[in-house]
Amino acid sequence: MKKSDPFEKDLAAGEAAASAAGGASQTSENSGRMYVRTQGFGSTDAELRFLQRCGVRHKAATFPFHPDRGWILDELIRERERHEVFGLTLDMSLLPIYQQLPNIIYFGKSPERDREIDLVCEMIRTASRAGIHSLRYNTCILPIDRTEPEEGRGGYYHTALRLDKIPAEEQARLTEAGRVTADLHWERIEYLLERMIPVAEEFKVRMGNSQEDPPTPPGYKGVDKVLNDFEGMKRFIEIQRSPYHGWNFCVGSIAEMLEDPASEIYPFIEYFGSRNTIFLVHYRNLLGQRYSFREALPDEGDMDFYRVLKALKDTGYCYGIDPDHVPRTDDDPKGYYQSYAYCFGYINAMIQAVYGEA
Repeated sequence: MKKSDPFEKDLAAGEAAASAAGGASQTSENSGRMYVRTQGFGSTDAELRFLQRCGVRHKAATFPFHPDRGWILDELIRERERHEVFGLTLDMSLLPIYQQLPNIIYFGKSPERDREIDLVCEMIRTASRAGIHSLRYNTCILPIDRTEPEEGRGGYYHTALRLDKIPAEEQARLTEAGRVTADLHWERIEYLLERMIPVAEEFKVRMGNSQEDPPTPPGYKGVDKVLNDFEGMKRFIEIQRSPYHGWNFCVGSIAEMLEDPASEIYPFIEYFGSRNTIFLVHYRNLLGQRYSFREALPDEGDMDFYRVLKALKDTGYCYGIDPDHVPRTDDDPKGYYQSYAYCFGYINAMIQAVYGEA
């Protein structure tokens, strides 16, 4: 990246201030090293012991949401301390904007959205006070859309999308959100970020937004998605130039945007990684391309996942690598424990390999 890049100048100033305040340095939390993490489990004894057996030491949480208060500090602290008993660090949580607060993005309705954004900001403060310094969220309008699951090796069933199998009348059917143009979608996102990111910066909480999964043609179900191509992702990052504004970088969701994921994923990694705007990574492979794909285990998809992880390392990324959308099988009594165990082992091995320890 050229030194004249204005984004780099603004971000460097913010990083310097954050570093002076003990904030979001990429090397301050874990000695500059990536680690396996999961967001796919609750907090029962059995679940936490399973994660211990799989060599997982970091976990994302989903905290109880209270419509009038958001999160309650004592509940977050108790959950964090419970995980610590099992040797697990809670270093991430879902901020449920899409799930619980529809007026911010889905409807974009004032004054209701202002009250909901105030609640979001208070939840960020609560997370910081509880020792949770990274949150992921979603500014999508449509849910994840898939066609019928498809069978993979050993009887695993993976989610898939074949856009040509979705009838035209279904693609044209509006949701409750109505017609949401790209301009409307951007306005809602910008309105949120202008109010949320300064609070995150004050309280030193990294905010990672998700890409829109899957990419769909403009006007699909009435919505113009804006975070499902390279230019949209660049625009998003430039709305707020802060070391606390970045991505939940889903390798699978980005691959879904591309005609040739095996070669086209690396410019995304280099661009956003070199700007220190990747705060967590969803490590999901796939077979196929834009509008026609099925998800895959990390070693069987189109992308070379050793090379992907090495590219992330080379940008200085040093946070969690999370399995994502793992397949299920009827042969597993738990449905997904086998695939999670496989993915945890794979990720730990890849991390060792890219750091030269294999």
